[in-house]
Amino acid sequence: MDDMNKDDMSKKEDFNFEWLPGFREMMVCQNDSQTQSLLPPEQLQQEEQKYWKDYEYLIQMLPMVVREVWIVADALLDRYEYAGSSIYSEYPDKVTILKIADMVYDKLKYREEQEMIQTNDEAMIKNPYFIEVSLRDGNSPFRTLIQVVLHWNINHRRQRYYRRQKVFSNR
Repeated sequence: MDDMNKDDMSKKEDFNFEWLPGFREMMVCQNDSQTQSLLPPEQLQQEEQKYWKDYEYLIQMLPMVVREVWIVADALLDRYEYAGSSIYSEYPDKVTILKIADMVYDKLKYREEQEMIQTNDEAMIKNPYFIEVSLRDGNSPFRTLIQVVLHWNINHRRQRYYRRQKVFSNR
């Protein structure tokens, strides 16, 4: 060990780690000659903010029941927000989407179980989503609503993912 010069060991050129998966991507951040920003240009950031504000506004306009479905679906879809996820594949897996819809339904099935619900002014009214236990199946209006909201949310995530892929794929 004494024969080796410590200065020689500290040079980056002496070690070749190019074969390690992800090494090049990791080193992009440490490249001294990098002049390009890792963030998208200002115009693209403003465009993304505009999309997000529009999306939030549309969600606020939804009826309360649909917003509740959207909140639960959004939280469950966060688990699928990773590269290579089935929701980002060219043809999303129908079984996976139906499984997510079932998970949303399991959290919100009380909506179909309550015959009477309370309105904002404390009055009790008949629940429009109530279905007798014997009549409940996989095609109830509430399950259909869940699937529509879920597909809308997945579509929004896919569009956002593809926009970001265009921005960051050239880097």
